[in-house]
Amino acid sequence: MKRLKAFKLPPHRAEPPSHADLDTALTKLGREVESLGPDDAELTGLKLLRDGKDAFAARVLLARSAERTLDVQYYIWHDDLSGSLLLDELEAAARRGVRVRLIVDDIGTARLDARLACLDAQPNFEIRLYNPCAVRWPKPINYLFDFRRLNRRMHAKSFTVDSQATILGGRNIGDEYFAARKEGQFADLDVLAVGAVVPDVSRAFDAYWNGAQVRPVASLVGRVSAGRRRKVERARESMATSERAERYREAVRSRKLFGEMTDGTVSMIWARAELVNHDYQESGARDGPTDLRALMPAGLGMPESQIDIISGYFVPTARGTAELGDLARRGVRVRVLTNSFAATDVGFVHTGYAPLRLPLLQAGVRLFEMPAPDDKPKTARKFVRTRSASARALRDEGRSLHAKTIGVDGRQVYIGSANFDPRSAHLNTEMGLLIDSPELAANLARSFERDIAENVYCLGIGPDGNICWTDARDDDPEPESTEPGTNPFSRALVRALSRLPIEPYL
Repeated sequence: MKRLKAFKLPPHRAEPPSHADLDTALTKLGREVESLGPDDAELTGLKLLRDGKDAFAARVLLARSAERTLDVQYYIWHDDLSGSLLLDELEAAARRGVRVRLIVDDIGTARLDARLACLDAQPNFEIRLYNPCAVRWPKPINYLFDFRRLNRRMHAKSFTVDSQATILGGRNIGDEYFAARKEGQFADLDVLAVGAVVPDVSRAFDAYWNGAQVRPVASLVGRVSAGRRRKVERARESMATSERAERYREAVRSRKLFGEMTDGTVSMIWARAELVNHDYQESGARDGPTDLRALMPAGLGMPESQIDIISGYFVPTARGTAELGDLARRGVRVRVLTNSFAATDVGFVHTGYAPLRLPLLQAGVRLFEMPAPDDKPKTARKFVRTRSASARALRDEGRSLHAKTIGVDGRQVYIGSANFDPRSAHLNTEMGLLIDSPELAANLARSFERDIAENVYCLGIGPDGNICWTDARDDDPEPESTEPGTNPFSRALVRALSRLPIEPYL
């Protein structure tokens, strides 16, 4: 019994409440936002962040501009180059007198306990962990004794400065999200937002920060010894002063967006935007069937003419599949871009998706899959350049799709953290923006068109009635009946695992 108690968290002790500072119009960032924006105070300025280095640059420059508050929350924060450099930026802000609040889902903080505890001990810097594990290592063992609680995770992501600017989207914090390494990168999408919607993001952060499902890191990790602190600082300094770090900083500084943000000349699309936030204070899982309305972000209307779904993890369920098929049969153009089996970083997700491909195709839904990272097209386009930054990203070595975007009827767009799967619908907390903008929708649609024309597997139905794959990267593409990047064993394994009753957890 004593051993089992070790896997239970101690009772929650309420911390003094803390709230965002919304009276920040006179900060430097507040004045810049006012000068950029139109007269309509209900509009939000939006800038898409497709490129990983741009996404890193935006976070760094926002952190450096902070005067009052810096509120940051992420599902994963890696102990790698980009993760360490961004923690350095948060620490520098705290030393300037900025109040820094950081929430990280505890599952995503591997090897960071000591550094987070050291940062938390500094003035102006507070760190809390979402739904933490009682046993700090190895964390997976906690699931054996507390699965129901630990199965619910904080998948929401936001980076908010002075309640004036925020970044929302699919990216976590790590080298694979910010193009800081050559292999194993994610093709992802964030949006930088200023204006009307930002105070709503700040209030949503407050709800997480003051809720019962977060704990101060100090209450879990304890005091860090002087020797351990010295070791943490040596590792941090070694990373920050490395040749690799300097090369990456230089690559980030050379980005056009870095110069635009430095000069205050960023061009933005102004539109009405609404925060979509799955309230983390709900007890237990969100009930109800996993139908299309559950899978779609709240507030996003049912399509009348077209819907484009981009989701690295796509598990529409049998019910959602039937409803997507009904839309296609009624004449709605339904297109989906997701990962192929070999491109996905979560193989179990593919077991929930693979059996539904044929029914979707038979109903008229168009499916496209990200190619396997190590798969070479039969005739490489060695001398062809593309105008699409996202298309280039899809073709780079080691890419896997991680973006979460939905476009409806050439007007409504969702960009956020929610995948098109049961886990996002019922278990995880999620956050994103619902945007009403024909201009932004057209921008994303053009990118989608270029990507599916050049850099994906196009799925169809062959003469034998089974699925076939056509590699759009080939100069003379021919349909193939064998799923790319698989072998007999992997295909048999997917078929076997797809029969397990695990879909609600995918």
